[in-house]
Amino acid sequence: MNRIAWGIASMLAAGAVLPGAAAAQVPGEALPPADVSRPEHTRAARQNLRGDALSAEAPGRWSAGSSLGMLWSTPDDSAFTANGNVDYFLNDAVSFGPLLQLGFSDDLTLVGLSGQGKYWVNLPQTNGRGRLNFQAGVGFAHADFRGDDSSWLVPLGIGYDYAVKSGMSLTAAFLLNFTNLNTGGGTGADVMPGFAFGLRF
Repeated sequence: MNRIAWGIASMLAAGAVLPGAAAAQVPGEALPPADVSRPEHTRAARQNLRGDALSAEAPGRWSAGSSLGMLWSTPDDSAFTANGNVDYFLNDAVSFGPLLQLGFSDDLTLVGLSGQGKYWVNLPQTNGRGRLNFQAGVGFAHADFRGDDSSWLVPLGIGYDYAVKSGMSLTAAFLLNFTNLNTGGGTGADVMPGFAFGLRF
């Protein structure tokens, strides 16, 4: 008799618990959609959109790059150029840092140093890897050709950046270097366009 009473009590207790469990999740019932407006979902979607480029361009990050190319309209006409730059990202779209430009030909040595500001724009349909940057800066240039001369330097330009993996990008940049170099014998430079390919880390 005690066993029968115990069995009935167990069945009643189970009946009281099971409806609550069923209400919690009915088999086959879809879960409600996540609230994508919450910060964690917004950040996750942004990381997925930006891909590997996010870690290299996060606010407060330093980035360094180097490139090789050509420089035209120098005091000795065309010259080979080797450039180096450092960028500090204030936020995802704005960076500041120095740019060093070195130009060489058979008879010319050219050095340009400037501080550059860049504004970065994401390109659509590149999964966050492709970006343009518009840059402007001010500094000085020194040329050693027939004579030595130093002058102010204002580089303006546009660049393309493609993240091949986290922390590394392929780069291309076109610059117009405005200056007022006079290296003697009727030689000098006022606008020196340059184009270079490189890497950014």
